[in-house]
This record gives sequence, structure tokens and C-alpha cells, in this order.
Amino acid sequence: MPADADVVRCASPWPGTAAQLMESLSSLGPGSWTIERICSANAVSIAPGDASQVLSGLAVAGVCARASDGGAWSTHLNAAEIGRLATLLRGAEQYRRLRLDAPSLELAVTMPMTPSRLEQELPGSPGRPGGYLPTTSAFLRLATAAQSRLVVMMPFIDVRGFEWLRNVFEAANANVEKLLVLRDVDQYAVDLSVHHGEWLRGMRIGIRDYCVAHGRGRALPLETFHAKIVLADDRLAYVGSANVLGSGDGTSLEAGVLVDGQAALQVARLIGGVLRIARVI
Repeated sequence: MPADADVVRCASPWPGTAAQLMESLSSLGPGSWTIERICSANAVSIAPGDASQVLSGLAVAGVCARASDGGAWSTHLNAAEIGRLATLLRGAEQYRRLRLDAPSLELAVTMPMTPSRLEQELPGSPGRPGGYLPTTSAFLRLATAAQSRLVVMMPFIDVRGFEWLRNVFEAANANVEKLLVLRDVDQYAVDLSVHHGEWLRGMRIGIRDYCVAHGRGRALPLETFHAKIVLADDRLAYVGSANVLGSGDGTSLEAGVLVDGQAALQVARLIGGVLRIARVI
């Protein structure tokens, strides 16, 4: 009986494909089968050449054997054992994917206005005050990373914030959809329509207002947000404390995380929900 560890080792680096082939063998039952028949069983779509390579690895572990003429494969294991090994290999594939897709996380920080006692306590390096990625650099990284959509979701913005926002959106590719989600847009009516209206229209920046009124029976009549999020597609996201304000760009200490992978997908799901209920301006 092949050892589980040997089966996983010999199936590497394609445990998912190996699991599919094992499930095919289990469904076919006892006997010798051509590689084409194995690949077509169970609606498995694997190229015969790839399947032969994976089965050759499993043969080393004693799971299957190749006929002397090289045209067929067989196994001495019963269907239950083959099914168990297929489940084992599915687990190995999931573990491999988790490791490959493990999200990276980097702290983005805005240090307090200089001179700062905090910054004096933390050794820095060129371009990294206190040793951290500056929030402004994190936002620009998001802008340049966006391929289809860039979303900036901030509850508050001021004059300096609009300048900061301009730098972020202008760093993105011209073909990228650009969305700004604000809280209670009416308070920014003059800024959005007069002071920055021409630029917003020229950049084709869509404005959304996440400030939703509820009827009676709710403790707070308005549903809104306090989160600060910047999202590039569903691949990279910032979640933190920095508003698009002057204070968020060098006055007070701000901190947030830059995440990708599965964590960015979770942020994208949240933003998707917000965009579906936010008011289009």
C-alpha cells in the first residue's frame, strides 16, 4: 500500500491534476485503460501528455503501473482507496494554492508633521520615514497597479485633499475607470461642480454618495461610512485611517495596510456592495 506522503511527494507539483486522474481511475474500475480513456472519464479535461507525466510520478509511489507496451495504465488499488488518495491530493492542491496565493501585507504610514518625536524613535531610510511605506506612495502604487478600475472611498475631503486626489487619479492609466465614493456629497457641491468640476469631467471620474436614508424604525436615519479604502481592480487594496485631507498627508500619524491576493478580493466584494447601493452623482 503506497504511503500517503510518497503519493503527495510524487504528485508534486500537480496534485490537483493527479487527484482528477485518480478520480477517473476510480470511476473506470479494475482493468487497464489507455491514457485517452482516462483523460475522457469523469469529464476530465487533461492533455494526454500531461496526464502521462503525472501518472508516471504516481507510478513511482506505487499507485499505478504502465503496461510494457506503454499504451495503457492500470492500478492494483480498490476504488475506495483510490478515492481516498484523490481526496488527499485535493487537500494537497488546496494547501499549495493557499501558499501560492497567500496575501502579502505592508504597513503604510504617514508620520506626524516634522519635527516628530515618533519619527526620531524609529530608524528610517531614504523614501521611507520611520522605515515604512509612506501613505502617498501606497496610493500611487495602487493607481499605477489598476488595470480596469480604481476606486477611492473616503468619507471626508478638503482643499489639500483634492490636490492629493488629483495626483492619485492622474497616476492611473487613462483607460482605467475612476470612481470616488464620498459621504454626503452635498457638502462638497461647490468643490465638485465649480472648483474641480472641469477636471473631474475631463478625467471622467465617477462620483458616488454612500449616504443612504432609511425610513422610520431605525435608530440612525442615515446609513453611511467611516472606512477609508482605495482599491485597484480586485488585486490590490489599501485599508486604513488616512482620509483625503491635509491631515492625512503629513499632519497627523496615519496608518493602514496594503493587501493583495485573497484579502484584496474580500475588499473588492465589500466595495462592490457599496457601489450597488451608493447614489450616482
